[in-house]
Amino acid sequence: MTNKQGKHLYSFNSTDAQGKDRKFCILKPTRKMKEDGELYYASKLSQFISSGILPKIVWDKIFKDNGGIISETDKKEYSDLFVQLAELRNSINSLSVKLEKDRTEQEQFKIEVLEGQAIEARKRMQELEMSQINAFENTAEAKARNRTIVWWAATLAAEELEDGVNMSILGAGSVDERLDNYELIVESDEFLTDVFSRINYLITVWYLGSASSFEDFKSLDEEYLNRIKSEQEAIAEPEKLEDRVEAVEDVKVEVETSSSVFVNDVQVVNFTEASL
Repeated sequence: MTNKQGKHLYSFNSTDAQGKDRKFCILKPTRKMKEDGELYYASKLSQFISSGILPKIVWDKIFKDNGGIISETDKKEYSDLFVQLAELRNSINSLSVKLEKDRTEQEQFKIEVLEGQAIEARKRMQELEMSQINAFENTAEAKARNRTIVWWAATLAAEELEDGVNMSILGAGSVDERLDNYELIVESDEFLTDVFSRINYLITVWYLGSASSFEDFKSLDEEYLNRIKSEQEAIAEPEKLEDRVEAVEDVKVEVETSSSVFVNDVQVVNFTEASL
């Protein structure tokens, strides 16, 4: 437990199944924590290299000798999808100028079809992005990074209690003991599991250097919640989504090719797969 003053990188409120409003936060790391985190990464990196896992510099040479990690076909497909998604968003925005109640059935249908196309395009882009990321997930650096993100999440994820004190979501003790607590949470508390997944995502982005201010975290948090909502809606309405995708032939969007580069999506470390 720590006092709350000046200790938060980010905080948010969430309502549990009993209707209780609870506050969660990402603690602001101390200088000692940062030193411990650096030492932890170095120890894990050394451990993986000693175990025979190749470092990134060796994998770079292997991929270079074999023509690279991305085929020309995949580059072309990603470029086309990048432009297609931009065109789809522009079309949706143009049609959405009208309020939904003022749209004709044809206009509403067209929007739904375009949204279905956008979901499919984004999904395929993410598959291509992840294939690039996964190409380097077997390096010693990547494995050490993933373990270190787990360490940071177990260290910084907290709940602010009514008396103003911050308590670790995973409880006290070593990181291994906290991971054991995480397993119990997953089995028995869906609310805390969702909260921790949310925090784990934000800590991953923070560790990778894409978030530093409260505003950065807030923006990323909103994107995360919107993504989860979209995924849940897609699962809840699979038939409607299939209808939208099948209607693509009736509402085609012409696109041009582009020499876009790959944009790496954030890979969130799964606690159960990256146990320490």
